[in-house]
Amino acid sequence: MAKATKLKSGNWRAQVGWTDAQGVKHRESFTASTKQEAEMLALKFKSDVDHFRSDDLTVQEALENYINSNDAVLSPSTIKGYWSDYRCLAPLYGYKIRKISSQDIQNYISSISDNVSSKTIKNRYGLLRAALSFSGIEKNFRIHFPTAAKKSKEAPENEQIMQIYRESSDTLKIIIELAAFHGMRRGEIAALKYGDLKKNVLHIHSDIVKGPEGWIHKEVPKTSDSDRYITLSDRQVKMIGSGAADEYIFKMSPASIYKRFDRIRKKVGVNIRFHDLRVFYASSILSQGIPESIAKRSGGWSSNSSVMQNHYDKRIVSIEEAYNSKVNQYFDKMVSDN
Repeated sequence: MAKATKLKSGNWRAQVGWTDAQGVKHRESFTASTKQEAEMLALKFKSDVDHFRSDDLTVQEALENYINSNDAVLSPSTIKGYWSDYRCLAPLYGYKIRKISSQDIQNYISSISDNVSSKTIKNRYGLLRAALSFSGIEKNFRIHFPTAAKKSKEAPENEQIMQIYRESSDTLKIIIELAAFHGMRRGEIAALKYGDLKKNVLHIHSDIVKGPEGWIHKEVPKTSDSDRYITLSDRQVKMIGSGAADEYIFKMSPASIYKRFDRIRKKVGVNIRFHDLRVFYASSILSQGIPESIAKRSGGWSSNSSVMQNHYDKRIVSIEEAYNSKVNQYFDKMVSDN
């Protein structure tokens, strides 16, 4: 609520700021003989403006206002994703945000559910809800999303990764090792500079992300927990080589890393993604008995996050079978000895 201040004349003045549908900021002043009256006039004006703006805005305008207002505070990749989702929400553009209903949104979701994943649909709906809330619309929409397809519960096998590794160039080999043996993301690998490596310790503290205008080097990682140090072997340090402190080690974008990896994995007939190397890393170190807290820290996951357990800790069939075999041998011996 706007707070009134007393003027030299003895009257009271309350000011209220508001932004029109085009994003232009305005300020209105209200003067009265009492503090309470000035504040009530300002409050009524603000309420009327909010109602008018909400009643007048279309979904398209609300989405644009929300994205543009957050452009300076969210990451370039997030804003790029917002604009991509914005374009896909075109069928809803013309609806007035105060009048759009659950059925309108459900009809849109149903029309795309055969061709768009449940996760993508939820992302678009999340942007729509955020834009509506930003414009003062708080509705409890009743929405049903398509059932998400079950993801693989298995991590890549050692031999699958080694098939790709053996056919790779020396540069791609060390990139694969950084992802599969140290849990690094593509953007983190692309952002590495020689100055980040001190003896055998590699400081991971930046990222390369795709923004609306192209690739951008961020001096901060994906999350605060992603700022971390990893220890490389002497062999890996030798593979990386040396260069000027501000020189990129790999001189390629995350997209180039993916394309090189994808070309080799298709050549050898292995059906895994580059990101599955990070899945392999998480599953491997946990299967070796490494404490979860250390696994999260070394891979850049938040200590209180369940992301690693829910999305990265998957069974490696060969390791699980080896453990099962060991258990069977133990019990077989127990029976044979008696």
